[in-house]
Amino acid sequence: MPELPEVETVVRTLRPQLAGAVIAAVWSSGKPLRLNRPLQLAALQRLCVGARVAGVRRRAKYILMDLTPDTDTAQVASAGAGVLFHLGMSGRLRLQPGESPRAAHTHVVLRLGDGRELRFVDPRRFGCVRPARQVDALPELAALGPDPLHDLDADTLRAALASSRAPIKAFLLDQRRVAGLGNIYVCEALFQARVHPATPSCRVRGRAQVLLAAIKDTLITAIGNRGTTLRDYVDAAGAAGDNAAALLVYGREGGPCRACATPIRRVVQSARSTFLCPQCQRR
Repeated sequence: MPELPEVETVVRTLRPQLAGAVIAAVWSSGKPLRLNRPLQLAALQRLCVGARVAGVRRRAKYILMDLTPDTDTAQVASAGAGVLFHLGMSGRLRLQPGESPRAAHTHVVLRLGDGRELRFVDPRRFGCVRPARQVDALPELAALGPDPLHDLDADTLRAALASSRAPIKAFLLDQRRVAGLGNIYVCEALFQARVHPATPSCRVRGRAQVLLAAIKDTLITAIGNRGTTLRDYVDAAGAAGDNAAALLVYGREGGPCRACATPIRRVVQSARSTFLCPQCQRR
């Protein structure tokens, strides 16, 4: 699943290309997306057709496209209207020439006034596209915790850790605690902080500042490398990310730790693979 760095990379790819563009039409494959729910096609058409893209931004693992009226046909009622995208497991958001063939599993298309198309492609259909007159008020966003790059400080993290006995990896994956982290970057950050993934969160509170610094460094490095492509992920221009070569533990089972040369170990926590160095991350 694309995590914060991949979503941020898609946003940075789209933002300069979409700014000021007018949406001329909306198309759907008619197939349902996340949780087998039908796309709100009529609402998406009412909101988007005739509207201008005011901006593209990220909240956790969500992409938000802000809209403003451009013509009398647009149904953008006020500031705050927009479209929420989530890439799910295999989703891609591609900006392509309108005359180019649409890929298989293209489920939503926003056609722009200049002929280009913003295409949502999702083979597994775990993603979502949701229109809203107040996009920031959507329940998916209201339940999120602080963004680790912009909203989270060591004191806030320390207090949250102190109140939880959950394993630290599960704590960091909980989007209500910290928004945007996923399996790859939690494994990486815990290695950098020298914290064992199964350590109860309350026992990590004394290392909150070190842990937060490791989280930020892991994410900033991955964004600089334009995300991690393991199989499906590409940015909005179709380019793969370069961060896989920079991973320190994730996916490196049996390989030498880059700090101490101990073989990297893979264990399973809550049905997910966890990668760690048993020497650097002692319980």
